[in-house]
Amino acid sequence: MRKFLALATFLFLLQSVAFAAGAGAVKIAAFDPNEAVKNSEPGAEALKQLEAKLKPESDKIERERKDFIKLQENFQKQAFGLAPDARQDKERELRRKEFELTENMRRFQSAVNREQNTKLAEIERVLGEVVRDYCAKNGVTLLLAKVPGITYYVEPASDITKTVTLELNKAWHKRPAK
Repeated sequence: MRKFLALATFLFLLQSVAFAAGAGAVKIAAFDPNEAVKNSEPGAEALKQLEAKLKPESDKIERERKDFIKLQENFQKQAFGLAPDARQDKERELRRKEFELTENMRRFQSAVNREQNTKLAEIERVLGEVVRDYCAKNGVTLLLAKVPGITYYVEPASDITKTVTLELNKAWHKRPAK
């Protein structure tokens, strides 16, 4: 049903664009914004900065995860030999450690998402300008984003992802530094 609505909306928009263009030629193109950002110089630079900034915390989380796994394995080996009270204490300690690990992982993921959004905001702003300029210069009437699950096929000649990525790289170098 959702895909049908998306298709119906697309056809309606296509008809509207054709009508607005005075029934003239409609030029449609498509691009993958995620691929454009990922393969661009600013995207690669942002990813490298993000990894460098978050690596210490990532390593800490990984050590905590490995320590928890060792505690779990040790408990499983010793569980039958422990007195009931000692066993309950160990189980409580394991649950507490598991909760702490889960919380630390959740906080880390939130930090990663915040940092990603901060880094991507400027890139996406420049990308928006690049796309508008490209469409205006090349007479593109309708530009579609290639989205997995929604866009099933785009004629390779209509896919401007590589061109947009190159234009993004140029625009990124020309933008005023902050």
